[in-house]
Amino acid sequence: MNMVKSLISSGSLSDIRVLDLTRVWAGPLATRVMGDFGADIIKISDPRVQLLSTNGLNHKLNRNKRNIGIRLDIAEGREIFLGLVEKSDVVVENFRPRVMRNLKIDYEALKSVKSDIIFVSMPGFGVDGPYSEYPAFGTTAEAVAGIPSLIGYGDGVPISTGIAYGDPISGLNAITLIMAGLRMRNQTGRGQFIDIALSASPLCNLGEYVAGYSSSEKITIPSGNRSTEYSPQGAFRCRGRDQWIGISVLNDNEWMNLKNLVADPELDSLETSNLEQRKKNEEIIEGLIAKWTSRLDVIEAVSLLQENGVRAGSVSSGAQLLEDPHLNDRDFFFDHEEEEYGWKRYDGNSIPGNRIPKSEWSGTNDVGANSKEILIDLLGYTESFCESLASKEAVYFGE
Repeated sequence: MNMVKSLISSGSLSDIRVLDLTRVWAGPLATRVMGDFGADIIKISDPRVQLLSTNGLNHKLNRNKRNIGIRLDIAEGREIFLGLVEKSDVVVENFRPRVMRNLKIDYEALKSVKSDIIFVSMPGFGVDGPYSEYPAFGTTAEAVAGIPSLIGYGDGVPISTGIAYGDPISGLNAITLIMAGLRMRNQTGRGQFIDIALSASPLCNLGEYVAGYSSSEKITIPSGNRSTEYSPQGAFRCRGRDQWIGISVLNDNEWMNLKNLVADPELDSLETSNLEQRKKNEEIIEGLIAKWTSRLDVIEAVSLLQENGVRAGSVSSGAQLLEDPHLNDRDFFFDHEEEEYGWKRYDGNSIPGNRIPKSEWSGTNDVGANSKEILIDLLGYTESFCESLASKEAVYFGE
């Protein structure tokens, strides 16, 4: 593919162009990761809708993307979009199914313009079925998938994960399916329609619980931090303010190592050599572990446990993660200076590979920032024609 003024000139996806009509988290995450690997991402923005946020966290999901402001509800704007489709490989959107149909830019319409286009639709509940037109957020998808029913204690109120789990898992699923679609296109010359339901993605990660009920009709009762298969397992407070450590003992040998470290005489008076015995005395054991960890710094405790073969890790806050020596040693973060908000540290890309150097990453472009260069360089429009489109409000060139 002939790249025209792509923001990025390197990376394993530098020959792929993606039109991004997505909003919020799941879709923008998928296209952002592709942009990190060099794909030419063109963000299609409605000029009437603000893109940049007011909290200075714009570059988390829309970095490494060009932006064109188009009114898709105006005929001339739709023609611009179809012209871009003809020169692109992938289209990603996350509207309710009727939106693309009503705008006359659904898969059938785009396929008539470019037969091998990969079209990815990411609505809340998929493109068909009785819930298909229901709106949804990641938290909705998380609830429908049953995740909160597995978090909490006993028959108490179900608890959300706090991160709208349906969004990131759907975004990562989308990347996998797009790559598979592009591979199939290379082999067959055919495009593909990909339907990713925001609510189905997290459900696919709960296989053992769904399968377990189908075979035994036994409903999983949430047990907080505890596990039915391991003991002890939980989060324990360490020395200092809001310092916690997560500990999970896999087997009897690990338990003996932990028991020797805790070295509390009361443990010697209990029968704890196997899982059944430890589950029976779980509350007492947890109390003695908590007493021990409360005297230790969390980093000291993690190192001590890991050195003795016990699975443990600090329960990190956002501030602690940003300064984590392991993540920083692996060059995980992306530091970017924003005009209004100063330096910000963002998550980088956890997927290793032939991504572009971070020194070449660009921040978020506001609505219409790249409209003129895209129209002139990619579609061959003249300056005067661009101005006529702007006068009809079909396209926006930014401020």
